[in-house]
Formats: sequence, structure tokens, C-alpha cells
Amino acid sequence: MKRPTGINVVIGIGIFAVIAMTAYWFFWFAVPGVVQARTPADPDYAVYMGYELAFPLPDAFVAGAALVGVIGLWKMKDWGFLSMLLAAGGALFLGLEDLLFDLENNMFLPFDGAAVIELAIVLVILSLGPTMTVLLWKHRHDLVR
Repeated sequence: MKRPTGINVVIGIGIFAVIAMTAYWFFWFAVPGVVQARTPADPDYAVYMGYELAFPLPDAFVAGAALVGVIGLWKMKDWGFLSMLLAAGGALFLGLEDLLFDLENNMFLPFDGAAVIELAIVLVILSLGPTMTVLLWKHRHDLVR
């Protein structure tokens, strides 16, 4: 069976998610200045670090679910549909959690390079989770038999 274009888009988003999350955490630990929105000199640095360091495990879950979903959707298996729905829901949760923390802790102020990166991350996550969900739901009959 030929994969519908919408499923190919979801596969692409899933691959992007796996690569982006892996790269984010690589840079977080290897080159912190690239992705960290706060520096040790900032008064809220400890709170920021405590919050951010709670995310490697949930991010790994979402990336893992996306990877399994990519494989399953590539093969047009029903478990790919389920796994990618888990990744999409997890991404939406992570994006909303990030947005709320950022707004409550003025992470977008001052609106400098770090704030732009943080805002971009939140907007990408909040757009891709629902996009994946809509496309998966649209093609559910092709995937779940």
C-alpha cells in the first residue's frame, strides 16, 4: 500500500523531532550558550536550571515515541499510528509546559537572542504536535484496520 502524503509529512515531522530533541540536549550539555536562555550570572539561573533539567527524560520519551512512530508509519503499521499519537500528545504537553514556565518567569524579557530561540522552540513544538495529530486522524483509516 502506498503511503498517503499526509503520513509522509508526519514521518518527516517525526524525524525532525528526533533530530531536534537530540541536538537540543547535545548543545545543552556540550555548548550551553547556544540554547540556554539564562547564564550563571542571572538571578533566576538556579530556578531555570532546576526546571530545564527535569526535561531530558520526558523529551527522551517523546523522541523515542516519535522514532518508533516513524518506523511504524513507514511500514504502515497500526502501532506506528499509536506511537506517533503518543509523541504528538507529548510534544503538545511539553510545549504548553514550556510556554507557561516562560511566561510566568519572564523568559522572553529581555527579548534578545536567547529569548528568540526559546520562543521559536515553543512555537515549533506547539505547531507540530497538533499538525501531527490532525494528519494522523485524517489518515487513521489507512493505518488502523
